[in-house]
Amino acid sequence: MQKTKWLIIFLVCIAAIMMLVGCNILDSLIKDSGGSAPLGQILNKNENEVKDDALPVAANLQGEKTVKLYFADKNGEALIEQNRTIPKTLSLARETVNQWLLGPAGDSDCYPVVNPQTVLLDISITNGSATVDLSKEYLQPFSNVKAETALYGLVNTVAQFSTVQLVKIRIEGQEIKTYRGLNLDQLRFRNDVIGFSSGSITQEDLNSETPNLTAEEAKNNSEEVDQPLSPSSINLFL
Repeated sequence: MQKTKWLIIFLVCIAAIMMLVGCNILDSLIKDSGGSAPLGQILNKNENEVKDDALPVAANLQGEKTVKLYFADKNGEALIEQNRTIPKTLSLARETVNQWLLGPAGDSDCYPVVNPQTVLLDISITNGSATVDLSKEYLQPFSNVKAETALYGLVNTVAQFSTVQLVKIRIEGQEIKTYRGLNLDQLRFRNDVIGFSSGSITQEDLNSETPNLTAEEAKNNSEEVDQPLSPSSINLFL
């Protein structure tokens, strides 16, 4: 009985010593080695992988990209396709819609289709469907632009990308079913609402122009006498 008692005490002491030694070794590996020891590398592996993987994505975004923006003609009845060259970005769709909201260059034959105060709140693309969330100003009629022109100015601008087959519209986070009397089910790219192309505009061209026209200025422009189109301004190959 006495031997058993001493044996238990001896084993408890050995276990306590091993626990203390193990804790000191673990603390030394992590603290003294600054995370460079094998155990420290294992603990930090996931964090390092996330940071390392994120860096090359932004670093490879160099150069420019040409996108198509769809604005209104002088009568607000048809869309005019305008090419614009913008810097490449992580969210090309977001930047494209923002460029569309900026409006056309001042010397082009295009006119804004929505209130200049309209703001893009969010945009996402999932399984071929793009959801665009805009501020409430998008619902307001602007100048003489028809509802269909304003609607498909946005839809065609977003649906030009191969990853987008359908477009859904939200206003202040709420999905809407109609837009100024138009049904919003199955919104797809439409060629039949496009009039002609006004050519290419670079970001530098846009920045060098005067600010966007106000609603009143755009309306005054729309009341001017129509001028015949020059043959050189019509794209016969569309």
